[in-house]
Amino acid sequence: MCARAAIAATAAAVALFLAGQEAEAQYNPVASCSLSPAEFQSWFQDGVIATNGQVKFADSVAFPKDNSICDFYKWAHQMFLWITSPKGNQIILNSPAFYNVLIDAEGNGHYVSNAQNGALLGLRSGVNKFSLRSSKSDEIQPGGQAGGGDSLLSLNGSVVYFGVHANDVFAWFNTAVTNGDLPDSTPFPASAEDLAPIVDYALEHGAILPDSQAMTMELKTSWIEADKVSGDISDYIVMDAEVPNYQGNVGDATWTIGTPSTVVKTLALVGMHVVGSVQGHSELVWASFEHRSNAPDNDFYISVKPSPFVPPIAVKVPYNSAGNWNFMQTSGGREGALVSQMTVAANGDLVATPGNSIRPNDVYRVNPWGGEPDESSAGNNTQLVTLNANVDFMLTNAPGGKDVRANYFQLGAVWTKDGSLPSSPGDTGQQIGSLLLANSTMETYHQQVGPGIKPAFQHGCFGCHNTDAQSGGAVTPTFVSHLFSKSNAPLVPAGGKQK
Repeated sequence: MCARAAIAATAAAVALFLAGQEAEAQYNPVASCSLSPAEFQSWFQDGVIATNGQVKFADSVAFPKDNSICDFYKWAHQMFLWITSPKGNQIILNSPAFYNVLIDAEGNGHYVSNAQNGALLGLRSGVNKFSLRSSKSDEIQPGGQAGGGDSLLSLNGSVVYFGVHANDVFAWFNTAVTNGDLPDSTPFPASAEDLAPIVDYALEHGAILPDSQAMTMELKTSWIEADKVSGDISDYIVMDAEVPNYQGNVGDATWTIGTPSTVVKTLALVGMHVVGSVQGHSELVWASFEHRSNAPDNDFYISVKPSPFVPPIAVKVPYNSAGNWNFMQTSGGREGALVSQMTVAANGDLVATPGNSIRPNDVYRVNPWGGEPDESSAGNNTQLVTLNANVDFMLTNAPGGKDVRANYFQLGAVWTKDGSLPSSPGDTGQQIGSLLLANSTMETYHQQVGPGIKPAFQHGCFGCHNTDAQSGGAVTPTFVSHLFSKSNAPLVPAGGKQK
């Protein structure tokens, strides 16, 4: 495909993407982060775009040193497609490449391999265990809204369940530091030289890391009950999971946990944070994805070219809630939305917030694509819209029919200019990308700031994930991650062999 034809095809794909998501208006956006068919094919294991085909992980060690913003967005998107690629009758997320992180009664994390998970829980292989975060901790709990115990109910009455996951490189790195075989001051690996001792340490204990070039990765996922999704369940990635057995009805003040305390349900993926290190960036790249039926976008701007002979201008894509959503009523408004209706109590029960009941509340994305809803974000927005449109078009028109992953899109990603660690939550000068990034299912109530809501410094990923020890005390480079902790049980005891 020649360059001119590729640009025209990209513009057409973006127009279709926007028309499907936002409005019936026509756009001729600047194609600023295009993904060609040839490049997209190179992501697939077999070198061809195939419906629900297996995508390779992005080579984080070979991430370009002379990089662009688009390079980071493409890295994130390839990782998402890899993680959600089929692997037998599961997906890569449920393969030995990843661990689920479970929290015990003392708040300590445990890396549970997918091979172990079913056996440990007395369940069939491939069944995961999720829970909700109580308000006791804002650290490495396996689920819950960012910054506390707020919870969320879908329009059809499903609690949003959360999972926390880490790849094998992350788990072995955490083990090496916990056991004192790597210094506490060791940052997340950001080069082949940083990665080598982690791979060697795992090998010494009988573990081979076939995905080591992906470097360290941590994920947070959000799910709702598959029989309560908006639309057709075939449009969602699904999995079986053990979740709290809540007893209650919409409108109640409390949902208690029944007997047995957990139940296995089929869940549908509605959101995912993809976080990992790449060459030169030990602060981690923080990216997020959602299902397209979750919630509508607030007003946002994109860069368009009215004609080939004039410079780009910023054009507003208006808020539009027409359609069927998981977290917004059809044609619902922004007024009265984003009000927390419930929290998770210390004992795990769901409890209505004062003056409310346990029920759905309308949700929308306040800062679409992680930028302010004004003209200043048009350039960054257009990069993400372009990339999403290209991926969506090629997955929708794959030779074997529409790929289920075409129903998910990237909200954005954030990192720092030179890989430096974000030291202060209010310092955005070094940050690049989607500075106000928030997932509507995981940071629902951290999207707005103002009196009685949330302080401005908590906006965006680095608002919480930084090395500023506000409570005092020394911090390490890995402090940016709330998952990485020496309180996590190591995969092997100090001086021991793999369990």
